[in-house]
Amino acid sequence: MCSVRCFRQVSRTSKQLLRLCSNKGCKESKKCAELKAAGTCKDSIKKDEKCNKDDLEKKEKDGCKDNGKGDGKERKKVTLLEGDGVGCELISALKQVFQVTDVPVDWDIVDCYMENGKLNPRLLESLQRNKVGIKGPIDNRDLKHLWKAFGLYAYVTLCRNLEGHKSRYGALDCVVIRDVMEGEYSGIEHSVVPGILQSIKVSTSAGSDRIARYVFQYALKHKRKKITVAHKANIMKLTDGNFLSSMRTEAHKHLEKVKFEERYMDTTCLNLVMQPDQNDVLVSSSMYGDVLVVMASSIMGGKALCPSFYVSKKGLLYDTLLKPTRDIAGMNLINPTGMLLSATLMLKHLKLDSYADTIRCAVERVYKETDIRTTELGGSSKCSEVTDAVCKFISEGKK
Repeated sequence: MCSVRCFRQVSRTSKQLLRLCSNKGCKESKKCAELKAAGTCKDSIKKDEKCNKDDLEKKEKDGCKDNGKGDGKERKKVTLLEGDGVGCELISALKQVFQVTDVPVDWDIVDCYMENGKLNPRLLESLQRNKVGIKGPIDNRDLKHLWKAFGLYAYVTLCRNLEGHKSRYGALDCVVIRDVMEGEYSGIEHSVVPGILQSIKVSTSAGSDRIARYVFQYALKHKRKKITVAHKANIMKLTDGNFLSSMRTEAHKHLEKVKFEERYMDTTCLNLVMQPDQNDVLVSSSMYGDVLVVMASSIMGGKALCPSFYVSKKGLLYDTLLKPTRDIAGMNLINPTGMLLSATLMLKHLKLDSYADTIRCAVERVYKETDIRTTELGGSSKCSEVTDAVCKFISEGKK
C-alpha cells in the first residue's frame, strides 16, 4: 500500500524520466537532464574502446560526469556536527543519502561542541583545518560562541518553491542575506536603573562594508539581477544609515552589472507577500533579516525546506533553519529536506557538482512524483520515509 501511495508514476521508460526531470523552468532542475545524460555517457564509453583519458576529461568539462566511485574525484574532508534535539535524525538522513550517492566526502565528526560552558577547541580546529562544515540545529545561546570564534559574519538563506509542493503565494526564488555579528543581535544589554532596560544596536563601518562586499560578490557570482536592502534609516538614522551608506558605496561600483534598490523594512515585507516573484536578493541587518527569512521560508512552504549557510573569511558552515525542537526529537517526524538541500550547496562549493545535482534532482522528484510529505506540510510521512524516497530515486538513476 505504501509503495502504491507514495510513488505515483513508477512505470516510466528512461526517456520519460529524462523528459520529466528536465521539464522545469528553474535552472537547477534542468541539471536533472545532465544526470540522466551521465548514465548515457557511461554506456557510450563502454561501447567506444578508444575513449581515452583525454576524452573522459573532455566529457567532464562538457557536463557528462561519472557519479560512481571510480570517477577519480579527490576526497574532501568536511567537519560534521550533529547539534541538538532533532540534529541526530537530520545528520543520519544526510549520511544515508551521501552513502547511497557515493559522495567522496570524509566526515571529521565533532561529537561535543561545548565543554564546561566554552566552545570545544576541537570544533574550531576542525573548521579552521577543513574550511567547510555542516551542522544540525544548535541552541542560539551556544551558537553565539561559534559565531564569534569562527568569525561568522553573514547568514545566507535560499528560498525557492519546490515544484510539486503548492504555495498559496505564488512563485518565489530569492536569497536573503543578513548580518550575524552586529545590529540588534550584538547582544549588548544592561539595566540603566531598576525598571529601565537598554539594548544597544551596534553598526560599524567595517562590518557594514564587509556585508556589502559579500552581497554583491554573491549576486554577481550567481547571476542574480537585483539587490534590495531593507532598512529603517528614516528612524535609526545613524545605525541603519551607516549600513545603508555601505550598501550604496558598493552598489556604485556595480551599476551596470546588477540593479540596486532601497526599501523600508515594512515595505520590503509587504512586497515579499504581495509580489514574491519580484524579489531576488534581499539584504539587511541581523533582526530585520531574521524576519525576512521567516517570511520567505513560510512562502516557500516552511523552514524545513530552506537550505542555508554561514559565511566567514575562514570558511563556510552549512545548516538548516530548523531549531533543535527537542519535543519531537527521536520521534522520526522532522523534515530532512532543508538539510539535504544545504548539503547540495556544500557540494557545489567543494566542486562536486555532479553529486550535488544527483541529490537535488532526487529531492525534487520526491515532491514532484510522490505524495510523501511530513506533518508540517500536511502529510503523515516520517523523516525516514522522505530519506528512503530520496535514496530510491538516486539508486534508480544509477541503473
